[in-house]
Amino acid sequence: MPRAPACSTARLSNSPPSPARSPISRDECPLVAVVVVNWNGLEDTCECLRSLLAQTWPRVEILVVDNGSANGEADAIEREFGTRVRLFRHAHNLGFTGGNNPPMRLALEEGRARYIALLNNDAFAEPTWLERLVTAAEADEDGGLFASHMVFVSDPERTENAGTAILTTGEAIPRGRDRPRSEFDTPATLLGACGGAVLYRAALLHELGTFRDDFFANFEDVDLSLRCAATGHFTRFVPGAVVRHRLNASIAKVRNDDFRVRSVRNLSTAYWINMPRTVILLNAPWLILSWFLVPLLAPLLGQFDLARILVRGRVRTIGECRSIWRERRRLRPMRRGNPLRIWWLQRSCVRVYLGFLVQVVLLRRRRYME
Repeated sequence: MPRAPACSTARLSNSPPSPARSPISRDECPLVAVVVVNWNGLEDTCECLRSLLAQTWPRVEILVVDNGSANGEADAIEREFGTRVRLFRHAHNLGFTGGNNPPMRLALEEGRARYIALLNNDAFAEPTWLERLVTAAEADEDGGLFASHMVFVSDPERTENAGTAILTTGEAIPRGRDRPRSEFDTPATLLGACGGAVLYRAALLHELGTFRDDFFANFEDVDLSLRCAATGHFTRFVPGAVVRHRLNASIAKVRNDDFRVRSVRNLSTAYWINMPRTVILLNAPWLILSWFLVPLLAPLLGQFDLARILVRGRVRTIGECRSIWRERRRLRPMRRGNPLRIWWLQRSCVRVYLGFLVQVVLLRRRRYME
């Protein structure tokens, strides 16, 4: 049975506690370790940290990683926030995985935090963000990770993502991109959460591990989400856990062909490692479409760059098939639950592919992976 939150909303407000029970102390609320990575984004990072310091959840430890920023940004963070945050300094940019993994693993080793949250430095949490995530997690022991509702800074009534949708072709897309915020006011079970604003159970990360170090950046959150789903721990979308995201403020600094090729490799690797065989077999027609037909048809539609990136990324994946097979074998003893549920929670690729055809191929309003 789900247990009641260890520190209820009522105890967080200024209203007096109910006379029927004594108030629960601050120390009885579960501790949340929140990791923020900065890389040459001082202004955004400071705004992000201020939003975390304004959270209504009373037990928060903020771990800030400076990923080799220039111009003394780590010193500036230390001057403004002092002991209110734990600051880690890297000499070089280690990517999203190399930035987040060390403090996440440290929090797991210390064993004080029940939850570990991640927040992009270009995302700004509304005051009740953590309170809503933790309350949902405390009431739902079956959920492994908890997705936020990310909206655009420039238009807070428009959704940037409400979790991550996994397509039948093995690709991942932001759930609800550009749809009204008001459409996502109910909880949902998903296959993925965006690593830009997410809450993980520390016990689950201790069992399954954190991000794969070799992913560097992009789709490492999909890999971890699918790893959790494969072991029976699904993503729960938490309506009301809202952050405002300045989309691509960080990633635009490194978005190039190498980034796109690595992204294709990362997503393909995540899929082949984590997806149950039953799901792969049921998805076989769509996988053939994605892996073989799209690279062949793309040049005919004038999308030479797309074909080149897909081929390079998937050749890299094929070259790593032995390590993928080893990881599948390692994960096998931990698989639990019905793989048909994973299959059911996927999203059809048809509408997404038609939209891509219109926006990218016909209208040329954007590039692939933008």
